[in-house]
Amino acid sequence: MIEVLSIDFDERLQASCALVRSDYRWFIEASHGAEENLKIQRKIIGGSKAYATLRADLKRGCILPPLVIAAKGIQPPSTNRPIQNVAEDLMAINPERVYIIDGLQRTNAIRQSLEELSDAERDRFLNRPVRLEVWLDIPFGALAYRMLLLNAGQRPMSIKHQVEILSMKLEEELANIPSIDIFTSISGRRRTQSGQFQLAKLSQAFQAWLQGQPNVDLKNTVMEKLLAENAIEVLGADAGMSGTLLAQGGSSGFKGLVEWIVAMDLKMGGSNRDLLANDNVLLGLSAAVGAAERNESLKERMIEGLERLKLEAERDGADIALAVEEYEKLRIGIDVTKRNVGEATRDLVFYGFQEYFLSSGVKSMSECWRFAAGRG
Repeated sequence: MIEVLSIDFDERLQASCALVRSDYRWFIEASHGAEENLKIQRKIIGGSKAYATLRADLKRGCILPPLVIAAKGIQPPSTNRPIQNVAEDLMAINPERVYIIDGLQRTNAIRQSLEELSDAERDRFLNRPVRLEVWLDIPFGALAYRMLLLNAGQRPMSIKHQVEILSMKLEEELANIPSIDIFTSISGRRRTQSGQFQLAKLSQAFQAWLQGQPNVDLKNTVMEKLLAENAIEVLGADAGMSGTLLAQGGSSGFKGLVEWIVAMDLKMGGSNRDLLANDNVLLGLSAAVGAAERNESLKERMIEGLERLKLEAERDGADIALAVEEYEKLRIGIDVTKRNVGEATRDLVFYGFQEYFLSSGVKSMSECWRFAAGRG
């Protein structure tokens, strides 16, 4: 059973939200597969007395606060499309198109409560009502903004976990980039050719782009709070939630960066073929672009610089344009007795690109790599 009570348009997010009443049966079926999200987003609270009490109350018929979900591909009502059509679409939705924005722990409590009931009690439990806020076909940027903002006033899950749970939606956003092939670690696949990227690494790169920093101590609660606030500000930069443009007529921020990375990756040859798929390189580059994109004095230089490197790669190859030989010499020369190699590599990439942007391309990438190495 599902009933759409009302649908409102959020002018800030440029998305429609339906207030829905359904039964547990529909919600459990529609959110099937969210168990993996539950594991990723926040550790399940197992021994908590509060959640044990909640499960006991659920069995007695308590009404939960509204759960918040997103439904991909469900169009809002229009002149020729009544609310009833939305209800019918939701009734038949594929669970792969449903994302839980707020209420993962409550969802887990519902599922655990059902498992603890006898067969005779289950049918009655499944027919009980649950209230939902359903965001209809909400864009990725708006979903990210909504999730981060929703947790800002509470003791939040870590920003790392918030970004990881957005990975599924991020994959959809990036999937239509020409020549990209995104795969997950669960699939067991490995990168065998240019254009292939692991979703987890792209998710981490998105986090670095948001933060504008290649190395962040997320154990520092003050730093984590500042980063979460910064991410909200970045994602809320415009009302349409599309993000700022990477280049005139180009794609929105992070997607535009990934398009550039894929284009350069396809022009990378020989032993350097996997350079741009390396997690440390992705993090350093993404952080440098993210920081520059939100700096008015650097933004245009960054855009011009990336375009210049792309043109050079088309002419001479990406390994020449990026001076990979010089980069590798400096990376191999990192003193492992003094610095963590991963952190030092991310810094090398971050400061190398940052110097290139600052110089407006006057310096070559070889010079920028040497400058970045000198900072260490």
